[in-house]
Amino acid sequence: MNQYYVVLRTKERDELLDVVDALSLEEAMAIAKTRYEEQMEVRDGLFVFKVNGPLTFNEQNRFIRSGGGEMKILIRF
Repeated sequence: MNQYYVVLRTKERDELLDVVDALSLEEAMAIAKTRYEEQMEVRDGLFVFKVNGPLTFNEQNRFIRSGGGEMKILIRF
């Protein structure tokens, strides 16, 4: 089991919504989509990626990833 960050990006800022346990990135995205898609506004983005270290935010309240790896993104239109 791996842990994945779920980050919501709005026009104003990024927000850590959850850390989910899943066997794969695809499973983590499915969990995040089920839990959070309804609360997303138009043009919001949902970022899901494996926990590789602490999640930090810059002065514009945007997340900074530590390490590389794959990421899944869901954008609501």
